Order: sequence, then C-alpha cells, then structure tokens
Amino acid sequence: MAYLVLDGADIYEWSKHHAGGVLISSHKRPTVLQANREAAEREVLRLSAEHPDGRFVLFAPVAFAKRVPEVTHVNLRGEVVRTHNVVRLLPIVKPHEEDAFPF
Repeated sequence: MAYLVLDGADIYEWSKHHAGGVLISSHKRPTVLQANREAAEREVLRLSAEHPDGRFVLFAPVAFAKRVPEVTHVNLRGEVVRTHNVVRLLPIVKPHEEDAFPF
C-alpha cells in the first residue's frame, strides 16, 4: 500500500478550491508516495526533525473508485445478456496490511 506525507503547517493560508476544500500550495505538494508504513513514518520523523516549523501528516488510503460491470439484462435461463459499467467507491478493507491495491 502507498502512503503520502504532507506538510500542513500553513493549511489555513492555502487558497480555497472551487470544488470545496483547499488547494495545496505548489511548493507544499507531495511528490513521493511511500512504499510502506514504516518508511512513511521514518520520513515524517525525518522531515519533522529537519523542519521544526512544519506539521507533517501521514495519509493512508481508505477507499478507491473503480468502474465495475453491473448486470442490467438476463435471459429466461438467467444468463447475463447485457451489463453496464458503473463507478463504485470501494473500501480498502485492510489498510494495515502491506498489500498492493486490490485493483
């Protein structure tokens, strides 16, 4: 699983985004996904030691969006005749395990 580290020390100074929330400043945007939680925790500690004024936060994914087929028509024998792709929000059930994303 991938983890993200973000410095949110001046989050209240970031500009508002039209879709809600705030827009991360270009100089504060994360550029690296950490491969596992241990590496991400080490990075948060390293950044905090290097930048005492920072407020570094560790983010872990909890859900992802995926296009999945949904049955719309079946014949009299119960066989699928037609499907339609819909977008679903699927939870990542075990965020504590170091597995790849389930897609």
